Amino acid sequence: MQHRDDADLINRAARALFTGAPNALLARSCDVFVAKATARSWRQGHRRAPIPVLKKLLLLLRLRCVECNELLRDFGIEIARREGEPPSKRRGPGFMEIRERDGPGSIPRDGRNRLGRPKRVIAADRGVNYRGRGR
Repeated sequence: MQHRDDADLINRAARALFTGAPNALLARSCDVFVAKATARSWRQGHRRAPIPVLKKLLLLLRLRCVECNELLRDFGIEIARREGEPPSKRRGPGFMEIRERDGPGSIPRDGRNRLGRPKRVIAADRGVNYRGRGR
């Protein structure tokens, strides 16, 4: 006999609460010892979950709801705080400042380093063999 209503609720709750491994974590979260196969049969509707398990899921969902509401409020506060700030400069002063480098009348260039990350020096370029001794 299929118990679709219970299974649908338990399946939705398990997916919302335990995204990584819903069967195993559902079995672990119950107050009594339950096998993973039993939890899977609850989710699929082959068996009905006992009432204490349903109450435990309800409690976990309420706790998650409280956590999510707190996070929503905190994110809203943080976004409002950041929108009120002036844009921050990630680089030091003078990074995007255009200045004349080669004297008056030269082409103005900005101060960005356009060479990229410094290259790693290979041992062969330093005149050292692979054991670290000189040639």
